[in-house]
Amino acid sequence: MKKRLSLLLSIILLALALPGVTFARQEGQVLPLTLIRNFGYGGLGKIQGNFTLKVREAPAGLVEVSFYMDGELMDVVSTAPYQVKFHTSEFDDGDHQMSAVGELSDGVTLESATITKIFLSSDQASGETQGIIVPLLVGVGVLTVLGLALPALVGRKKKHVPGQYGMAGGAVCPRCSLPFSRSYLAPNLMVGKLVRCPHCGKFSVQPAASPSRLQEAERRYAGEIGQPVITESAGDIEKMIEDSRFED
Repeated sequence: MKKRLSLLLSIILLALALPGVTFARQEGQVLPLTLIRNFGYGGLGKIQGNFTLKVREAPAGLVEVSFYMDGELMDVVSTAPYQVKFHTSEFDDGDHQMSAVGELSDGVTLESATITKIFLSSDQASGETQGIIVPLLVGVGVLTVLGLALPALVGRKKKHVPGQYGMAGGAVCPRCSLPFSRSYLAPNLMVGKLVRCPHCGKFSVQPAASPSRLQEAERRYAGEIGQPVITESAGDIEKMIEDSRFED
């Protein structure tokens, strides 16, 4: 029994000493291949335009990489960065498989995983892009309309309560200089919310005003510095709406 164990250990040690064992040690190691979009369309497994196949974080001892498209050799690169550029128009529309094989300095070869993409024509890519952008624009438009309509519908019915501005904070109207609450539903345009002043009806993009600025506007609202609160008649409202078309 001991002789058999000794023989088995000897065989294992001999196998580890053979050159072919270098490849066995690399078993499971994969050449890290990635696809980079330089310019064009890419989404949901479909691409069109200029792309680069590149070995990401080249393994130690890598001396040469062969790049393949559908099993056919595209190029052999022997210097870093190990990459090859291509345009999808160079190939037929449809499914394509991209892969690479790298050779190490000790003769070991590493294979990459296969990257599968659907190549589109320029017309197909345009259609795909429109299919994404149009619903997105419609959604943004609907949200913008709702953000404007809801505050406009309820803004005049709510009486301004000094010092109460809600979650979105308060703003000061650039026309009448009076304070009001920014609606939480109002569209956010990065620099501020698109809001409508409930006092004079002017639309403007307003960030949340500072407490000191709101306090000053509150004093004006209360008439403490001699500026009366603006009241509106039917004629005034019509004139303000007409004037607001030409104001920034």
